Amino acid sequence: MQASSISPIYVRNILKGAETLGHRLEDIIQEHGLSNKILNNPKLRISTLEFAQLCRTLSQLTQDEAYGLLAKPQALGTFETLARASFSADTVRESLEVWQCTNNLLAHSVRVNSHFSDLGGQISIDCQKAPGIIDHYIVEALLLTIHRFHCWQAKEFIPVERVDLSFAEPSFSDEYRYIFYDAKIHFDQKQNAIYFNQHSLGLSCRRSHEDLKDLLQNPQIRMLNQAGISKSISIKIRIWMEKLFRDHGGTPLLSEAAKHLDMSTQTVRRHLIAEGYTFQKIKDDARRDMSIHLIAVKEQSIESIAFQLGFSESSTFIRAFKKWTGLTPLEYRKL
Repeated sequence: MQASSISPIYVRNILKGAETLGHRLEDIIQEHGLSNKILNNPKLRISTLEFAQLCRTLSQLTQDEAYGLLAKPQALGTFETLARASFSADTVRESLEVWQCTNNLLAHSVRVNSHFSDLGGQISIDCQKAPGIIDHYIVEALLLTIHRFHCWQAKEFIPVERVDLSFAEPSFSDEYRYIFYDAKIHFDQKQNAIYFNQHSLGLSCRRSHEDLKDLLQNPQIRMLNQAGISKSISIKIRIWMEKLFRDHGGTPLLSEAAKHLDMSTQTVRRHLIAEGYTFQKIKDDARRDMSIHLIAVKEQSIESIAFQLGFSESSTFIRAFKKWTGLTPLEYRKL
């Protein structure tokens, strides 16, 4: 889902490493072109593009690809080293094995372990955080990177069968459905791991050297925007809505979503209820994230964005946007 926005909790969490190194968060935010309101406004989400740019800024500022969140820094070029080493693999399983071995040769605070069998396999991480870092953003980021890099390697979405996390479920766990594409997540486990089935592990790696060169030009954006697929009906509807908004705009209708999924509307409703979602909730989230993206790009008027997202009047869109973010679209754009 390329238009998913980023919760301010992740902005605050990724900044904590720089803060422990003595940098002022307000200065970082302002120099990056964001508003300091992001630090205390729980509604003020930012686009994935803005977050990826913040990741790049922080890695340069801290000279650390882990942004100061680990006990030992990840030297600039760590991801490139891992990507280039794994690039030569023939299958996803082999690529994961190379990733593990290469990572564990590097002198930093992350240890990768794996276990594979005829039924599938898992890859897990142990990491030592920097003093004062108590949240788990870096764990989520490392697992996300491993998964999405290998989706890129295979030129195909690799479903995650299960995610184990060693910490308690946070209050913002709804955000995890976008990180791990609605995979089953188990908290308070003995390890931090992602699981793959045997078919996925056997997929061929099909990238060219030109593809690798393109990836390494801006890996943060490519990893955050890596296309995903899910068995979840709510995720499938969300992806369909984003495409609708990008292609020609309009109002998403349940009947059209059901037609796209080749299901009856009653069946779609039943699936959504089982997943804990409503069609309206998915539409609100998709409109919110797409509007944040379009407003940040600054190429369209507010009226044009409102029409593209299926609002009959710009005033209705403005009220909805203020409900989502606490700001009007123009106030958000001025930030």
